[in-house]
Amino acid sequence: MSTVLQTLLTLIQNLLPQIGVNSKIVTTILTALIQLVPIVIHEASDILPAIKNIIAALSASPAATADQLAALKALDAQVDAAFEAQVAAYLANHPVPATTMNPQQPAA
Repeated sequence: MSTVLQTLLTLIQNLLPQIGVNSKIVTTILTALIQLVPIVIHEASDILPAIKNIIAALSASPAATADQLAALKALDAQVDAAFEAQVAAYLANHPVPATTMNPQQPAA
């Protein structure tokens, strides 16, 4: 899946210089990005546990030195922060639409 995503993103990047004043291309690219972002987040979500498991396994290894353990702890924090920042940025730019309450139904 990563190869397909990378190919699509490269294709989109190659289209960017051709936009000019053509709003149809902007719409096409925007539509593609709207469809790709959830896939990218899902893909990252699928990969994240594997990365976290590797970090945890290395951290638990008696072969790891104090310097390596410190680096693993920093890497773990970096992975968490980067993923949380990306999700927060996506959610900030794509807020969940407010639901419309049915007037015949009481509020929950």
